[in-house]
Amino acid sequence: MNSIKRTLAAAVTVIALGPLAVLAHAGEARPNQMFGSAAPAAAATRVITISAATGGINVNQGDVVQFNIDGKSFTWQFDTLRPDDRFALSAIAPEGIETHGVYVYVAPNPLYRG
Repeated sequence: MNSIKRTLAAAVTVIALGPLAVLAHAGEARPNQMFGSAAPAAAATRVITISAATGGINVNQGDVVQFNIDGKSFTWQFDTLRPDDRFALSAIAPEGIETHGVYVYVAPNPLYRG
């Protein structure tokens, strides 16, 4: 009888915490929404390889870029809150990826310029 109660209690806990678990995974997928959001690799329109010699990269607002760094990769959509933004690539890179101190420079999307 006790194992049934424990199983039932565990099920209720999972159901009650389900929405929180979804939010936790959303946090992993979007490390910093201020700078955009993670995207699937298939959505990438550009591929940029980062090395220790890379100083900075230029992207446009709305670009979807796959970054290749030391044999690891991630894809990011730069749907930033404001154009003319500059930030460290490490602000969006998943944990465990060394970004070599590279900065990202985000320009306004050319489609929407004067």
